[in-house]
Amino acid sequence: MQLITSKDNPNIKLFRKLTESKKCRRETGMFPLEGIRLISDAILENAELHSVFVTESYLDKQGEALNFPSGTSVFAITDELGKSISDTSSAQGVFAVCRTVPKPHFSQTVKQGGKYLLLCSIQDPGNLGTIIRTADAVGLDGVFLADCCELYNPKVIRSTMGSLFRLNVSEVSFEEIFPLFEQRGVPTYAAVVDGDAVSLTDCFFSEGGAVLIGNEGNGLPKDIAERCTKRLTIKMNGNINSLNAAMAAGIIMWELVK
Repeated sequence: MQLITSKDNPNIKLFRKLTESKKCRRETGMFPLEGIRLISDAILENAELHSVFVTESYLDKQGEALNFPSGTSVFAITDELGKSISDTSSAQGVFAVCRTVPKPHFSQTVKQGGKYLLLCSIQDPGNLGTIIRTADAVGLDGVFLADCCELYNPKVIRSTMGSLFRLNVSEVSFEEIFPLFEQRGVPTYAAVVDGDAVSLTDCFFSEGGAVLIGNEGNGLPKDIAERCTKRLTIKMNGNINSLNAAMAAGIIMWELVK
């Protein structure tokens, strides 16, 4: 196993650039992973690892337990170098460059009776990752992103806790997805803060559906909400209230899959 000690090593420079640059991630079709849990999930789901970096300290403690797919370039790095490339406050000492996860085209994902989220302009990486993780946990058929923050942002990846590798997640436009929902007989529900909207507890999703959740600060644009089959809201103790986007999505998803 080759030992890398220089921050100017091409493999290290690539990892840094993937961590820092959305443009680099898009152009290369790769993204960074950090931590043994995320990397193990990637391996379990047959994601393609381009390269792996393991600190000397981690090798001393766990070296015999490491088992990466054949053909993966595995490098040892100094502890100091590991700290310098870490994007977290508590680095575990294991890093990887992964190729973006191949997913079926969104048109293959939408089916009659399916249950989906369509996220509109969600900008907080932590919110996006948490929603994807919850969607995976409850068994949604897919999550669609319209003008959201980047799926392969490192903070999004960490927040998904590996769910990105298991769930169908696609970037779409409203012009593409609304006609497809209509064609496949999938009703759409706009999640809004409005006393005139139907209470979530009075909605029945036996025929499936796609729930639209809007931006953390502004919610759904009015014209998008008006295109939906119904408008729903979460009423708490008889009052209308605005919840964090990830929390609201979690409550809605639970009702959606009941």
